[in-house]
Amino acid sequence: MKSQKRIGSSRRSLAAILLIMVSATLAACAQEAPDAVEPQEEKVLIVAVEGDIDTFDPCCTVGSKNSQTAIQNTFDQLTQYAVVGRTLPNGETFQTVDTSQIIGMLAESWEQDGAVVTFKLREGLTFSNGDPITADVIVDGYRRIFEVGGLSFFLLTMGSVDDASQFEVVDDLTIRMTMNTPNNLVNLNNVMHNTSSLDPLEIAERATESDPWATDYFRQNLPTGSGPFILEEYVPGDRIVLVARDDYYLGRPNLDKVIIKVVPDPAQRVLLLKRGEVDMIMIPPIKDLDDLEADPNVTVVSIPTTQNRMLEMSNTIPPFDNKLVRKAVALAVPYDTLLNEVWVGRAQQLRSPIANGTPTSDFSFWDYETDLDKASELLAEAGFPNGEGLPPIKLTVRIGTEEDERAAVFIQDGLAEIGMQVEIEKLAFATFQEQEAQRNLQFWIDEWISWVNDPYYHLSWIYSSTSPLVYTNYQNDRVDELIAKFTLWDGSDQERDEASREIQQLIVDDTPIIYLLAPNFNVAMRSNVTGYVYYNDELNRYYHMDKTE
Repeated sequence: MKSQKRIGSSRRSLAAILLIMVSATLAACAQEAPDAVEPQEEKVLIVAVEGDIDTFDPCCTVGSKNSQTAIQNTFDQLTQYAVVGRTLPNGETFQTVDTSQIIGMLAESWEQDGAVVTFKLREGLTFSNGDPITADVIVDGYRRIFEVGGLSFFLLTMGSVDDASQFEVVDDLTIRMTMNTPNNLVNLNNVMHNTSSLDPLEIAERATESDPWATDYFRQNLPTGSGPFILEEYVPGDRIVLVARDDYYLGRPNLDKVIIKVVPDPAQRVLLLKRGEVDMIMIPPIKDLDDLEADPNVTVVSIPTTQNRMLEMSNTIPPFDNKLVRKAVALAVPYDTLLNEVWVGRAQQLRSPIANGTPTSDFSFWDYETDLDKASELLAEAGFPNGEGLPPIKLTVRIGTEEDERAAVFIQDGLAEIGMQVEIEKLAFATFQEQEAQRNLQFWIDEWISWVNDPYYHLSWIYSSTSPLVYTNYQNDRVDELIAKFTLWDGSDQERDEASREIQQLIVDDTPIIYLLAPNFNVAMRSNVTGYVYYNDELNRYYHMDKTE
């Protein structure tokens, strides 16, 4: 990874501005046509991504980082995290965010007094179409979240805000949020794109009697935003085009246009980058990173994270409704092979529901290192000796993530050793997301990174049976009880930490999910692309970025 410089908001040097002024004056004196001055070339950033969107509605997007990225760059929230510099273990520096520093965005300032948080909006805010953004608009946005019941509803209730009435308009520029219990978790969640407010005038225009919040329309159409970019074009399966907003309240972006190009084939993404036909690629194949790092025209960012790469099993679909079968699978996975041959060392071990790097992570409960003999014994104990009597098993992966596709083959081979015959199914991104959300998948590889580095935030999403994202249908009453009790716990830290370890032990014993590893976050870009900032949600913010000649 090469170190990167932050780019200021100035778009032209003084010399460039003077040159344009002089050229215009000479043209006028010579009575030439107004178009005699050469227009400046647009700064266009082309980003190759692996898949398409799932929805354009901020409240309801779940698994598509490309949906989330489009929304994050076209919508602002009340607050955001401060950008800071960090240093990797190898001494290289990079830009990231400090989640302990929450600063204003649409809100010029905010403050908390016990259970009450007050936001003061900037004056003169508008959506990109010119419609005003007032306290009424923001509060109406939260009311939509609660009535629609989208993903962001769970974000807010996790922080003890469980009704829209807890948001109040004080005056045109002031909003008051009152929590049931004083905490900081709701503030950490409130920075996310899922809490974005939509233009109520546009909602009214698109609403129907049966769909008063226009959720069907915004599933396919990006609402008018409040952020630094505007959606210019969306061609399903091909591209998302964003253009800079000239009147953005924090200053016009450096980039004029961003083209997010859907390129499912990872090898093709690499080839396009090396040729200079795209400026940036997401999810570059791990096996190509060393070669890309050696290319003087390419910058590679590779950052250790708390991401979970998981082998998930539906706890209600045979044969994975049998805990012994799940344990047998856990003992047959070739973990070292995945780490060394698929992720080529650009990952860390993961042996718990909570990744290393998140407080209270404890690997001591894991008892499933690869052991084919023990796996065979457990499978027989489950009633399937040598795999006899097992129903058909289908392992599903997304097309476009090469490591998952390769990992699936090694897992398939490991399970064949104990008599479990597995068919690998590869689905396009949108289809995978739809099948997962409907809880139709039997056995699949997925990923998750918690945007708030707190164990109970993580556990609430993946293991609480009340979460909308428990696609495994896992339920353990004691786990539910502990998560509910300690998420907003105001007692001793020791008791909260001990409860987290008990939860980890219970989950590991139940084995609803098998933890493969914690991959680095990797992105590759041309060396003339600057200003990249790594956010904890792993979504690109194009406002920070620039592109030189």
